[in-house]
Amino acid sequence: MSADLSCPVCGAEFDLAVLFKSEESRRTFDRLTANCSPLKARLAQYAALAKPPKHKLDTDKALRIITTLLPDIERGAITRNGRDWPAPLSAWAQAIDQMLERRNAGALELPMKGHGYLYSILQGMADKHEASAEQQREQQLRTGPRAATTNGPASVAALVQQAQPAAATWPAPAAAQPGTSPTVRAMREHIAKTKGQQ
Repeated sequence: MSADLSCPVCGAEFDLAVLFKSEESRRTFDRLTANCSPLKARLAQYAALAKPPKHKLDTDKALRIITTLLPDIERGAITRNGRDWPAPLSAWAQAIDQMLERRNAGALELPMKGHGYLYSILQGMADKHEASAEQQREQQLRTGPRAATTNGPASVAALVQQAQPAAATWPAPAAAQPGTSPTVRAMREHIAKTKGQQ
């Protein structure tokens, strides 16, 4: 096929089919990132992490890389180590930024072969978030307001009174004979008993 067009920037000649393919790729990228627009630029940079050194990243390959992430981005979660971990858009942005920072520092082994490292960052972030939320719940249980009880004492005084044992009931003392002391009565009873035994 003959060259139908030339690039207005560099002057390179290319076939009309290339223009349509490029436009189709751009539209596909826009469609794929419509639900996660805050990540659009980050996803393009993330896809570039899979580029082999001294090579260009093919648009189709970049789109395939991003396409594999989109279901998890759209549902706001990832599945890793046998369970689902929450992954909101803000977490994806932070995780990709962390990878780009490591790349810029020369601390990231490139090209990336898959999404394992990205997902491990997302899992770690979700794990820390869960631990923090659990710690806050425990703190609230220790220091938060207590639910009112309906069957317990209503005040400290009621609690103290409830804790005291009930007074023992003793039989009423025998009516005292007028004019006689208890000692005299006891002596008389003793003498009567002694006489009765003889």
